[in-house]
Amino acid sequence: MFDKRKDTSPTSSIERNPPPEPPRQPDASAKPTPSTIGRTVMIEGTLTAQEDILIEGRFNGEVMLMENALVVGQTGDIRADIKAKNVTIHGKANGDIKASDEVEISASGSMRGDILSPRVILHDGAKFKGRIDMEPEGLDAGAKSAKRPGASKAADTAATSTKGAVSTDASATNAKPADTRARA
Repeated sequence: MFDKRKDTSPTSSIERNPPPEPPRQPDASAKPTPSTIGRTVMIEGTLTAQEDILIEGRFNGEVMLMENALVVGQTGDIRADIKAKNVTIHGKANGDIKASDEVEISASGSMRGDILSPRVILHDGAKFKGRIDMEPEGLDAGAKSAKRPGASKAADTAATSTKGAVSTDASATNAKPADTRARA
């Protein structure tokens, strides 16, 4: 209208600047990265969280991740009783584990203590010394005694089923029969 020159070139159906793409939403199926306790960190006490935890450092105490996973990394060294949904050990762990879903000890992992979980995976080369109880009623009894105020460790041990308990030392060549007596 105000421009005296007229554009005589034919119009193109291709725009010079395409509209920007809408921002991408994060993939709902992707799990968030776990919180990490680094290699140079040493912690003592009780660890509770509502998210997955990766321990690459040292931890002494108790871990409570009832709906989440604990991963002990290759440089991780944990001396604790653990209650979690899933536990994976690539480093060193000493203490008892109660997992509502699964415990996995990788080829580089070393674990000493008792495991109470419906699924246990020991990879070739994993080192394990302790007992494994995969009986579902053992999990229920352990959970009930943990909920009772003032429940003692002896009562917890007595309530845990020893039927089907397995004692194993994955690094030993001569396996000894399991001691299935409840300890007080």
